[in-house]
Amino acid sequence: MAIEDLVDDFWRDALISKLSGPQAEAKWNAFIYGLKDRVANFPKDAQDEVFMRAAKHNAGRIAIAQRNLDALRVELGLSPESNPLIEAAADTFVRATVWQGVARSSDGCDNCGNCSPAMSP
Repeated sequence: MAIEDLVDDFWRDALISKLSGPQAEAKWNAFIYGLKDRVANFPKDAQDEVFMRAAKHNAGRIAIAQRNLDALRVELGLSPESNPLIEAAADTFVRATVWQGVARSSDGCDNCGNCSPAMSP
């Protein structure tokens, strides 16, 4: 399965579960740690490529979600939900995901935008 498909699966699950705040952050961290485990035996360059592709695809998903969350739902094969409370929760989820990447890129991370301090070189 391509990394982009895994990122999409993450988003589908997060949107269906209506995660926000700490729940969304915990889900993202679990996804990243699971991904790290999946590629642990890959050469370093291949690991870096996987994380860069994941970061790039995730950034694209965030951009779509910020413009029109229903459009992202439809693109991921989900039904649109125009509900202000759900929109607010999704906005919080998007902000938490973006903040994770920003915070980690300033703490010695290898700037992939998707790793935790424990994964940093």
